[in-house]
Amino acid sequence: MKLWGRYNSPYVRRVAVTMQLYGLEYQHESVIPFDEGKKDVAKVNPIARVPVLELPDGETLVDSAAIIDHLDELAGPERALTPATGPERRKVLKYVAVELGIMDKLVAVLYERQFRPKEKWHRPWIDACEGQIRDGFKWIDNEINGNWLLHDRLTQADVSLAVFWDFATRSRPNFFAKFYCNDIVSITEKLRHTDAFIQTEPTEDALSAKMPDAQGKDVAE
Repeated sequence: MKLWGRYNSPYVRRVAVTMQLYGLEYQHESVIPFDEGKKDVAKVNPIARVPVLELPDGETLVDSAAIIDHLDELAGPERALTPATGPERRKVLKYVAVELGIMDKLVAVLYERQFRPKEKWHRPWIDACEGQIRDGFKWIDNEINGNWLLHDRLTQADVSLAVFWDFATRSRPNFFAKFYCNDIVSITEKLRHTDAFIQTEPTEDALSAKMPDAQGKDVAE
């Protein structure tokens, strides 16, 4: 199998970590879907988005949720990080949906600040997104009651949470320093030292934008 996309992307990295945890071998095509890389990604995904998982027979899967669903199938119900049925499955899917929503809002803010001139930033939109990010992470943090989100069972909800928190704190360290999500930090630290996370460590800084402080200096928020 071939995984398209850089580990800088939290969506790509959560797929990669899952594959590592399942012991699934893959070739990593580290490409960014911008500039020249966009043409390459468009060959395997018509809208040139990552991640893309190319299967041995040439079939391609797009979107991290669809890819992970296939990986769970390969792993089998006993090893899958998402429970196959019942209340625990619904709970994990809910957690992951909230986490993905948080990431979508964070990426929207990063894109606003990275790709638009500062004078065209829409502050009310940024503030609204940041409020959703804050509320989402705080809600997840309050849901943790044990070693993992499902108490003593590691699930996809924990894997994605750790990947997303790591991305968030890399991309806007000053902004997230104001968050007091100690249980999220605990889960992230436990997973950060596993081989699956070490092997998928981003090789470059996560996408970030800079906002001038009161003195006019650029600081990563």
